[in-house]
Amino acid sequence: MTCLRLCSLLAIGAALATAVAAAPQDVPPATPPTAGPGGQPGGQPRGPRPAPTNLKVLPKTMSGDDVNKLMREFTGELGVGCEFCHAQNPATQRNDPASDANPVKDTARFMITMTDDLNNQYIDNLPGKRYGDPITCGTCHRGESHPSIFVPKPRPRPGAPAPAPPAQP
Repeated sequence: MTCLRLCSLLAIGAALATAVAAAPQDVPPATPPTAGPGGQPGGQPRGPRPAPTNLKVLPKTMSGDDVNKLMREFTGELGVGCEFCHAQNPATQRNDPASDANPVKDTARFMITMTDDLNNQYIDNLPGKRYGDPITCGTCHRGESHPSIFVPKPRPRPGAPAPAPPAQP
């Protein structure tokens, strides 16, 4: 596999992985929050989130809290909200984490799988591996819902004069 093809796969994979789970689970608290100081919610700790349903790529053994934490990572790496991947329930006007109505969710699942494959089949098997960080959605997305096209920095040709510094005002 050529370097260009591998880099393209890495970029696509990271982009999809990020898009897949790009939103925190919008699940109501197990117990209603009570008013704390100043009338703010949070007087009592909330119980654990309910077990997630309709997990097709993520391990089915993940707890609701673990899935929510992962979704928050995805939203940060993609710079999106829950509604980017999750469809809204018309009856409740809230995001429905179990729904497959939003096609972006399938893209996100594909990207999660791709990123996992890149890490497990390629990065982990690099000879003389010097890198400890896995590929994540943020590797390519860098806070954007759709990664920017990579444009290499211009390199001076051997023997060419150095570029002039920018003019000072």
